[in-house]
Amino acid sequence: MAETKQSIAVIPARGASKRLPRKNIKNLLGHPMLAYAIAGAQNSGLFERVVVSTDDPETGRIAEWYGAQYVDRPPELATDGATLPDVSIHVLDVLRQEGITPAYLCQLMPNCPLRRSQDILEHFCLFRERDCSFQITVVPYRAVYPHWAVMIGNDGEGIRVFDEYYAGPSQNLPETYCPTGAIWWVKTADFLAQGVFYGKPFHLAPMDANRGIDIDRMEEFAMAEIIALGLEAKHGARALEPVNHEPFSR
Repeated sequence: MAETKQSIAVIPARGASKRLPRKNIKNLLGHPMLAYAIAGAQNSGLFERVVVSTDDPETGRIAEWYGAQYVDRPPELATDGATLPDVSIHVLDVLRQEGITPAYLCQLMPNCPLRRSQDILEHFCLFRERDCSFQITVVPYRAVYPHWAVMIGNDGEGIRVFDEYYAGPSQNLPETYCPTGAIWWVKTADFLAQGVFYGKPFHLAPMDANRGIDIDRMEEFAMAEIIALGLEAKHGARALEPVNHEPFSR
C-alpha cells in the first residue's frame, strides 16, 4: 500500500546509559540489541526510512551496518535532560531538509528487542483503524499490583498511594498496564503541534508482556535472554526478529 510508505521509523539510541552501560548495542544472542529494532522495522515493510538517532559514532556505524539511516544527534539532545519527543522532532527536521515529510512516525526503542515486525504491523493496523493521533504500547502488570503501592515517609512511615484500592482481594482489582517503549505510533502533524507522545487524547495498545519487555538493567537483559531461548525451545523457531546481515564486528 502506498499509504504505508508515508511512515518513518525513529530508533533513539543514545550512547550512554547509567544503569546498563552501552545497553543499546549490547550483544543479545548474536547481534546488538539495536539490530533487532532495525530488522523489525525493515521486515515490516511499512517505512520509507528507518532512522537511528544517536550521539555515539560506534552506534552510528552499527546502524549503517544493519541498513538504517544514521542521524547524528546534537550535544543538547544527548543529555539526561533531553526528551524523546525532542529527538524525534530533530529527526523530522533533518528529513524535511531531504524533502521527506511523513504522515506517520513510529518510535521503536532498541531496548525492547523481543518486539517483532508482526507486532509493528498489527499495531499500525490498530492505529489506522482507530484513526487516532497518539498510540502507546502497554503490557499488563504481572508479578505486582500497583494498586498496593506505598511510599516511605518520615521516620519510615508508610504512605498509601491509592487508598481506594488498598483493601480487598487481588482478584477484585481492575486490570492495569505499564507503558513500554516497544511501539509508539503518532500522526506527525499532531505530534509536532503538541510536542509530546502522550498527546491529547492518547490511546493504549496492549501487547504480550514478553514481547514488550524493556531492558534497563542487567537482570532484565538476563531475563530477555531466558525468555528468548525459552520461546525458541517451545516453538522450535527463533524468537527474535530475523536479522538479514552478518553480525557487526567491532
